[in-house]
Amino acid sequence: MKKYEFIEHTADLGIRVYGKTFEELFTNAAFALTGSLVKNRQKTGKTKKFVLEGQTSEDLMFNWLNELISLFFADKFLSKTFNLKIDNKSIPRKLEAEVRGIDFDPYSNKINMEIKAATYHNLKIEETKDGFKAEIIFDV
Repeated sequence: MKKYEFIEHTADLGIRVYGKTFEELFTNAAFALTGSLVKNRQKTGKTKKFVLEGQTSEDLMFNWLNELISLFFADKFLSKTFNLKIDNKSIPRKLEAEVRGIDFDPYSNKINMEIKAATYHNLKIEETKDGFKAEIIFDV
């Protein structure tokens, strides 16, 4: 199963993400995001831990990706690996993350594109016969 693919969108960046589990789906969405931001092969060195909540699965995905964007641009932290625990049954849904990465200044280093935010535009998560699929549009 592929992790993600880019989808056509007129002005912004669209991705379709796949995962056998919710954790894999959210991890693959993070890889699509960080891979679109920058190509960097440095080994990880720092760890950040945080907890996010959302009323729906889509809210949780929106919060997750925007947290990673905030870490990148505000904290100058490039996320590289993701250890997630997701409770998708309760309300609010809950995501516990341990993210490993590196210090990376997007203003001093070359980035592929500036992604401003994940959006709610056409954001959807569906269960499939192979697991889960999500479509996400980023404002660039």
